[in-house]
Formats: sequence, structure tokens, C-alpha cells
Amino acid sequence: MTELLFIRHGETDHNKNRLFYGHLDPDINQTGIEQLNKTKLKLQKFEEKIDVVFCSDLRRCRQSLEILEISNKVKRNFTKELREINFGILEGKTYEEIEAENPYYIEQIENNWKYFKVEGSESVFELQNRIVKKTEEIIKNYQNKKILVVVHGGVIQSLISYYLTKNLDFYWNFKVDNGSITKMTVTKDNFVYFNYINR
Repeated sequence: MTELLFIRHGETDHNKNRLFYGHLDPDINQTGIEQLNKTKLKLQKFEEKIDVVFCSDLRRCRQSLEILEISNKVKRNFTKELREINFGILEGKTYEEIEAENPYYIEQIENNWKYFKVEGSESVFELQNRIVKKTEEIIKNYQNKKILVVVHGGVIQSLISYYLTKNLDFYWNFKVDNGSITKMTVTKDNFVYFNYINR
């Protein structure tokens, strides 16, 4: 069996201020540090022995991984393919700011959220395709290993929905907190199940 432990990065001030951001690169804040210290204890409690690490190349994920104190003997792979969705020209704005500047964007975000894009952005559909492609590659190359993946909320939501429904229908049906762990198992005959979500 191949096991993947997805950990969402710790909180940033952008999370706290409820900004639209994906490719912006803030540090985690003090709350985020505390969250990841708790996550480190959970990993120790579960006795999860990690064989390989994959991590978004953005600072908040790198910092979160550092706090987890995974053995230096474990190979680390940092990649932009595991980044959060790119919000393009909406990066760094609040919902209220976007609504004031262009109400049409809010209408599309609410009613066409799977495929809506603005200048410089990607859609949630494109995010899911990107993330699934990378995850399938990881699974193929590291069969029967325990893989730690430090990523973003949208990344984890996309994967849960894909492996449960093969589409985005369940994207909003799961809460993924900062610092939480979601465990996915792939059997030798490629059956996928989730041991737990948002622990």
C-alpha cells in the first residue's frame, strides 16, 4: 500500500485577513507556528515513519515542513506544481474589495466557480487537473512508501473531491484547517480511500 499524508500549511496573516491569495508568498504567523507544533506531535503520536517528502515551493509550506522536524535523511522535493490556485489579478484582495471593484467577478465566483478565470489566474478545474497529475506521478514513482505532502487547502480539497467523485462536486464538502492532516491510502490494485480527513 502507498500512503500519503497531506498537511495544510500553518496560518498566515493573509488567511487571518481572509484575502484571496494563492501564489503570494507570505510567512506563517505565530498561530501558524503553534498549529504546526501540534501537528508535529500528532505525527509522533501516530508513529508515522516518512519515506519521502513533497512540498509546495511557497514559503508558508517550506516553513511548515521545517517545524515538523522530519529527519534530514528523508528526501525533500519542493515543486511549484503543488502550489495553491493562482488568483491572478485578484491576489491579495478581500471579497468586499472585489465586489466593490467588479461585482461581475463575485457573481462568477459564486455561480461559475469551477471554471471562472480572470487575467493571470487559473480555474479550480485547472487547479484540480494540475494537482491530480502531480499526485498520480508521485504515487507511481513511490509505490508502497509513506509520503508526506505539505501543501495548501485548495490542493487538498481538490484531491479529496477527485478521488471520491472524479470531479469537483465535493470540493466544498470538506473542511481542511491550517495544520491539519489528511491521510489517503492507495492499495496495490489502485483502490483509493481516505483513512481520515482534517485531523
